[in-house]
Amino acid sequence: MTSAVAVQRRASGVSLAQRAAAAVFGAPSVRRSNGGADASFVPHVMRGAAWHRRRERTAVFAVDRKGAEASERLPRIWVSEVVPDCVGDGRAFVASYPSGPDRGGWRAWELAEIYFGEALGLTGEDQRRRRIDCYRAAEILLLHAAQRGCVAAHCRLGIIYEGDLCEGEYWCGLLESRALHSADMPCDQRAYLHFSYGALHGHGECCWRLGDMVAAGRGCEASAEHACMWYRRAFDVESGAIDEDRASTGNAALRLARAFECGRGCAQDFRRARTWYRLAAISLGAAFDAGQWHFKRERLEARRGVARMAQEIAGCY
Repeated sequence: MTSAVAVQRRASGVSLAQRAAAAVFGAPSVRRSNGGADASFVPHVMRGAAWHRRRERTAVFAVDRKGAEASERLPRIWVSEVVPDCVGDGRAFVASYPSGPDRGGWRAWELAEIYFGEALGLTGEDQRRRRIDCYRAAEILLLHAAQRGCVAAHCRLGIIYEGDLCEGEYWCGLLESRALHSADMPCDQRAYLHFSYGALHGHGECCWRLGDMVAAGRGCEASAEHACMWYRRAFDVESGAIDEDRASTGNAALRLARAFECGRGCAQDFRRARTWYRLAAISLGAAFDAGQWHFKRERLEARRGVARMAQEIAGCY
C-alpha cells in the first residue's frame, strides 16, 4: 500500500458525525469535566452489535490533510480514546490537533503523553499493533509540540527513536515521500539530534540520555570523557532546579558512580563512586516513593553500589 493511499484511508476513517461530535465536545478532558462519557449521539438502548463493531474498527488515530494544515509538513491528527462501555478495544475519535494556536506546544504534549502512557501499558504480543499505533500518534503530536518550542517533547522523541518504539513506522511527510533523493535517517541519529537539542537547552533527562548515547557510540563517535561531562551536567541542571526531577538527578548520579568505579572517562576512585552511589540511592528512592516505580532496578543498583564501594575501600571481601 502506498503512503498516499494509506493516508487517504486513515483520513476517511473519520466520519462526518465524528467530526461534528469532536467539534461540539472538544478534547477528552473537556468532555469529562462536563459529564460526558463518550462522543456519540446514539442512545445507550440503541447501541447494538453493529454499533460495537464500528467502534472496534475505529483506528487509534487518523491523519487529516484537509483544512488549514494541508500546506504544512506536519498534518492535522484526529485522536481517539478507549470507550469504557464498549466490548473489546472500542475507541471513539474525540479531538483533533491542531485546533488552536497552542503556544509552547503544551496541548500537543498533553495529548502525546496520553498516547505514550497507553502504549506503555500494552505489553503483550497480541497488542503489538495497537502499541505501535499509539507510539506513531505520540510521535506526530510530539513533532507538533517540538515545532512549537516544547523542549520536553524532544526528550520523548529521543526515547521513541532510541528504542525504535514504532518499529520503523515513523511519520514521513509528503515532501519526503515524493522526493527521489531522500534517505531515511537512522533511529540512533534521530535520537542523538533530539537529545542534543534538549541537552543544549538545559533539559536534565536529555543530558544523561545523551551521555548514554555518546558512551555507546550510538549516532555519534563514542567518547567516555564526553559522556561523563553530560552526566555531570545533567546532575548540575537537575540538582539546582526549583522543580527538581529526582529521577533524572538519580540516574545522572548513578552513571557518574559507574564511571568512577570502573574508571571510564575519569580516574578510578572508589570513594567518589561511593558518594555518587549514595546520592543516586537517595534521589532514586525519592522518585520511587513518588510513584516512579519503573526505576526500581536503578534504585537497587545504587544501594548495592554503596555497599560494594564500602567493601572496596575497606578491603574486606
